[in-house]
Amino acid sequence: MTEEQRSKPTKPFFKRRGATLMLTGIILVIVFGLFIIVGKEPGEGLATPVWIGVALGLGMTGYGLYRALAGEGMLDNPHGGSNNEPQ
Repeated sequence: MTEEQRSKPTKPFFKRRGATLMLTGIILVIVFGLFIIVGKEPGEGLATPVWIGVALGLGMTGYGLYRALAGEGMLDNPHGGSNNEPQ
């Protein structure tokens, strides 16, 4: 696959590989953010380990956005798995 073929987007944005990962990350950020806001007692700070879920969701969203914008990599096999054989 040449560089020109990889740079041209051929699929709609939400049909790309990273879109599902990005949407799942956004859902995680929203859900864990709601857990932090709703579960907060009066006078209690925001120091809670639930922030790990928010950070995980942000990481998933960032990587999903990168995969959706960058397109398929050299090792992506359309039938699943990886293909590291030279073409």
